[in-house]
Amino acid sequence: MNRNERIEKIRRYYKDNGFIVAELNNEVVGFCNYIDTNKFTQGISDIDCELLALYVKPDLKYNGIGTKLFQFVINEFKSKNKTKMILWCLKDNEPSKKFYTKMGGKILKERTIEIGEKNYCEVGFIYNI
Repeated sequence: MNRNERIEKIRRYYKDNGFIVAELNNEVVGFCNYIDTNKFTQGISDIDCELLALYVKPDLKYNGIGTKLFQFVINEFKSKNKTKMILWCLKDNEPSKKFYTKMGGKILKERTIEIGEKNYCEVGFIYNI
């Protein structure tokens, strides 16, 4: 795949899926990537949407940016009549797990993923929207 094909593939991905950024003084300080299907979480039939990524610049955490991004995604899903969301978090990521619990999530299950030929455990947080 050449450079232009890769760029077009990425462009289509972000057009077809939800993506929101948080800016502060014209600088991106956080983002969320989300999808209104459950194509990345198989085997749980009542999940109809997924928060794929939530990131806030480390030195700006605990300032409400993550909460606003999360709430934006929830409102987007509500506007599309979605009812149950899942997000996956590394099991050892205690600060993120605390945040996702604070946002109302309950751990539903665990799974193992491979990143760079190494296995990691993730926990799936479920949300009723």
